[in-house]
Amino acid sequence: MIGLPGAGKSTVARLLAIRLGVESVDLDAEVERGRGRSVSAIFEEEGEGGFRDLEARALAEALAGSRPVVLACGGGILERHENRELLASRARVVWLAVDPTIAAERLKASGAGTRPLLKGSELPERLRALLECRAESYADAADEVVSTDGSTPEEIADRIAARVKAP
Repeated sequence: MIGLPGAGKSTVARLLAIRLGVESVDLDAEVERGRGRSVSAIFEEEGEGGFRDLEARALAEALAGSRPVVLACGGGILERHENRELLASRARVVWLAVDPTIAAERLKASGAGTRPLLKGSELPERLRALLECRAESYADAADEVVSTDGSTPEEIADRIAARVKAP
């Protein structure tokens, strides 16, 4: 799954994995676990490039196995050509589309509005700018687009599961 921060990728990935009876992997959590530090600390200490290196390795490891897995990928995963190729060849990509204003509300409610790429301007404006930069790559990479606006994570997971299970 790809999408803006606040789209619900981590939550929906866990729920979808349960519905499909497979493992769920959150790439940010894998990077944090591997480094023993938060994404924010990694950005601060190693820069965005260092984080993207770790993220690319986590993606390759997650997709290297033969067992199916539901991945929650940060939106920046598509910045690297090799990541886009790997996802295209080894995954079915779902873009969880969300209105930036709704994403901002979700992030504020969860206390996650302090992510490294969201610092600076007001949160809704920053998310709009991220979407403007990333929308084309999201659209190009996505096999499916699912709007998360006005839906619970459970409803979204159910919709995706129905599509994945359909012949």
